[in-house]
Amino acid sequence: MKRLFTVMLLALFTAVYLPHNASAGEVDILLQKLVEKGVLTPGEAQQVGTETKEQVKKEISQGKSFSLPAWVQNIKLKGDMRLRYQYKHDKASGDYEKDTNIGRVRMRLGLEAKVNEKLKAGIGVATGSGDPRSTNISFGGYNSKKTLVLDYAYAKYSALPWLTLVGGKMHLNDTLWEPTDLIWDTDITPEGAVIQLNKNINPNLALSMNLGALIVDTDTSSDNDAPMAYIIQPQASYKFNDDVSLKGAFSFQSFHNVKGHVSSSYSSASNSGNTTKGTSSYLYDYQMLNPALELKVMQPFKALGLNIETLKLFGEYVNNLDVSDGASGFSLGFQFGNDKVEKWGDWQFRYVYAMLGKDAVLDVLPDSDRYSGKTGMRSHEGSLTYGLGRNTFLGLDVYRSWSIIGAKAPETLVQADWNMKF
Repeated sequence: MKRLFTVMLLALFTAVYLPHNASAGEVDILLQKLVEKGVLTPGEAQQVGTETKEQVKKEISQGKSFSLPAWVQNIKLKGDMRLRYQYKHDKASGDYEKDTNIGRVRMRLGLEAKVNEKLKAGIGVATGSGDPRSTNISFGGYNSKKTLVLDYAYAKYSALPWLTLVGGKMHLNDTLWEPTDLIWDTDITPEGAVIQLNKNINPNLALSMNLGALIVDTDTSSDNDAPMAYIIQPQASYKFNDDVSLKGAFSFQSFHNVKGHVSSSYSSASNSGNTTKGTSSYLYDYQMLNPALELKVMQPFKALGLNIETLKLFGEYVNNLDVSDGASGFSLGFQFGNDKVEKWGDWQFRYVYAMLGKDAVLDVLPDSDRYSGKTGMRSHEGSLTYGLGRNTFLGLDVYRSWSIIGAKAPETLVQADWNMKF
């Protein structure tokens, strides 16, 4: 009884006093001394040390630690770096062929600050040239210095449990949900404001909706108004049981005042109004309907004795209401392996088949790696990710794409990546 009372007092002392006034190393030294004097057994000392460290982590994460300034506890830093080797084989008309080998690096560094209980602010920088669909920097240029750009800068206000307001240059997943990058390249950080509505109907059913107004271009040098985009996307997630869940969304994405506006210098030479890339005007606006679905199954092949953690089946469709020909596109695919690649031996395989008509979407939006970001194309994509350890993994991504307008001009793209998160 006396030993138990001693252990309880020590646990209370280390949890309340030591986190505020001593380092983790000093706690370990004190516990070792108590073991040597016979006050604690090695097992009891280990338990108290673990409980102390967990208490410190909890206090810091909640911003309640007295040992660190409040501003330190309210700021989170994160980042990643990716080294890439890229090979591309193009075959154009007249049997013209070209092989391109490129080395690239991507670095991103972000900061999220908790302003108060309801307000957060995020700022991020990344390598890049200003292209909204890429944060890659290619090696070369006689060892030239590389540039950093503002990747995002936003504020997120949780006004009510069911209402969140986001404004600024935002993460794409704060704007809308997409199971594939058929319409939006995942590197894009939209600019404007979004209202997020969320409601859990019951433990199995959750409903949400995103309402957004985005600034597409501020160029008003012509008589036309500047292009704007308005997005509405209701979503639903349903959990059938512990192993099977379904998520669906239906978005309407309206790009106003694009027709007659000079195309972006980052557009792909694909749409009818964009044949000379950056010097001509668009022929259409883009009023896009976009349904999307994703089915997730845990341990899908357990009955066969295969230890595969998750299987996802997904797809989406898009149709531009403003045109009749080349107005639609779709993607279908699957992913299986570990749900997340977090440690050595974790892996994922993903396959996507995609098709985009030439005017199905605005040409500054689709994945820049899939046929160089062009519309009017079909493409197969297969990717494999393999964990090398905590916060580091290898990736291999292969695209086989071709045009559906005129000559096929097939393209093969291979990307080998080494990713590091910190």
